[in-house]
Amino acid sequence: GDGFPADGDLFSAGLDSMAVMQMVVAAEEKFGVTLGPGDMTRANLSTPRSLASLISSKAST
Repeated sequence: GDGFPADGDLFSAGLDSMAVMQMVVAAEEKFGVTLGPGDMTRANLSTPRSLASLISSKAST
């Protein structure tokens, strides 16, 4: 397949809170960013594109 769509809803696909935290920790380690509690919104974490945008904004500061 082509993988998961960039705008696909991760929560609708079955992502749960533990998976979200694992994904956040992996992103922090891989990209050297720190995501705070205020970043952990459904809007920021609901799609691969929104998560990538969040990481990009943190990496550029």
